[in-house]
Amino acid sequence: MKSTSNTLSALLWALTILLILGGASLILWSLQAGPTAQPRLAFLPEIAAELADPAGLSPIAPDSATQPGTAAPENAGQRAALPPAAAPALGIVLPEPLPADLSDPILRWIALQPGARVITDTQQADLWISTEPGGTLLAERIYVPVSRFATLRDEISAVDLLALWLGTPEPGQAALAVDASALAGLTLLWGPPAQVDLLPDAAAVAAALEPYPARLGILPFDRLAPELAALAMSGQDPTNNDFVADEYPLAVRFYLNRAPDAAPEIQQAAAELVAAVEAAGAQTNRDPSKLTVLAMTGVTAMARMTALRMEQNGYDYPAAEVGPLLSQADITHISNEIPFMADCQVNASENNLLLCSKPEYLEALRGVGVDIVGLTGNHLNDFGAAGNLESLQFYQDQGLPTYGGGKDLDASLQALLVEHNGNRLAFVGANQFGPEFAWAADDWPGSAPYDPATLSQAIQQARSELAADLVLAELQWEESYDTLPIQSQVQGLRAVSDAGADIVTGVQSHVPQAVEFRAGRMILYGLGNFFFDQMWSQATREGLIPRHTIYDGRHLSTKLLTTVLEDFAQPRWASADEREALLRRVYTASGW
Repeated sequence: MKSTSNTLSALLWALTILLILGGASLILWSLQAGPTAQPRLAFLPEIAAELADPAGLSPIAPDSATQPGTAAPENAGQRAALPPAAAPALGIVLPEPLPADLSDPILRWIALQPGARVITDTQQADLWISTEPGGTLLAERIYVPVSRFATLRDEISAVDLLALWLGTPEPGQAALAVDASALAGLTLLWGPPAQVDLLPDAAAVAAALEPYPARLGILPFDRLAPELAALAMSGQDPTNNDFVADEYPLAVRFYLNRAPDAAPEIQQAAAELVAAVEAAGAQTNRDPSKLTVLAMTGVTAMARMTALRMEQNGYDYPAAEVGPLLSQADITHISNEIPFMADCQVNASENNLLLCSKPEYLEALRGVGVDIVGLTGNHLNDFGAAGNLESLQFYQDQGLPTYGGGKDLDASLQALLVEHNGNRLAFVGANQFGPEFAWAADDWPGSAPYDPATLSQAIQQARSELAADLVLAELQWEESYDTLPIQSQVQGLRAVSDAGADIVTGVQSHVPQAVEFRAGRMILYGLGNFFFDQMWSQATREGLIPRHTIYDGRHLSTKLLTTVLEDFAQPRWASADEREALLRRVYTASGW
């Protein structure tokens, strides 16, 4: 019995094993005969929800599952189809390093594009930005080499600047001073520098350059400061209105590229990125439509020997040499100290102090492109009220706006607002020296009498009521014939600057005088002669013409042009040696 029982047990175990193997084989066969299995996909919850089919089936849920107590759907046993694959996310390549004022709007735009990302491989990119020419011009940055204001240098070559960028400074020689934008832009243009001083802004760059006459820096055009001298390159001066960017070595351009056969959505994305950069005002840091160039001149009094030479050589004779360049300024200023009178007679005597001009002499002012006339001079009433009133009417008839003087006291105190390319400039003026009969009164024409409180109020009103971006004040002070201004002049012009005038100019001096910066504002104590016959010394023959650059409501830069008077009537541009000698005297008097 024991043997038979053992035999039956063995048979039962064998049968069980066969049944198990058979069941497994059946299961494997059914799986092979069914639909091809799909790999399971890992989705973020929000993406999985978006991809759920209309029946509410998630692509990661088993297709045969039904809720308890519900009937199986008609397509039970069939796997739910995945929706079409989503379009690949936009990939964009950016150059490194990218100036922050350009990268900000670009990155903001990228952040608004679903799934868009910054990558490094242009072969995989839908869009890529490069400084190599090609594609669509997205943006441009103009950079400017600078020195301290008191420099005898007007220009630097690209070769010399590149040598400073790539070379290590000699012992005792300071490195180039730059801000972050200049470092980024020039690195893209020339590669990484050997050594630079990275500083936070233009004020820091100016402070770093001030102690070192030979030290240089580089800044973006729109971040220049008047305490710095902007240097030209390859004959191109970014602070002037005849600048040609295509001929300038420090113009960095950024191009947006895409494949020629890019899909329509990529083409649309490229157009939107260009529009975003433009909307942010980041397409350029030097927009000509925001630029104003203002040229201001010294003493004009077309009388005595100047008048005689005009009678002999033509009414435009004084403007023949300097006129073409001055006419290029957007605003050219004249400080005319004497009246235009129809019955004016030429008296060339050196001792003649009753001064007037014939109306025909206006041709000389037209020759330099005159736009505005300051009337703070002390000879406007040399022929009484009638002569001055006649002259004021003449300016009005000729369409020439005036300030600093007028038909009565109220008129003389009125600021002149000039708007150009969106820059709102207010001009005010006053006469400190007198004499008393030259000053305007309630019923008397003349120049505005100088009163610190009244002038300060005029400056404040120009900002509050005229919405002036800049206020420019000119003063007729006590005359002196020294490059160093007298003490009362320093105190008076500083007071006007401290009252809020952005640029203060002394127009009384017959010799060029010192220049000063005060809390970011500029003071020019005297410009010297322009159209006046004082040939009796080298100093009285010399003149300064500050050419101010205003951009987007800010005073960016000033260049001092220099002249020398010839033949009692005709200023010409100073030679290199004459310019150096004049500027050395001015800078020495300025404390540099």
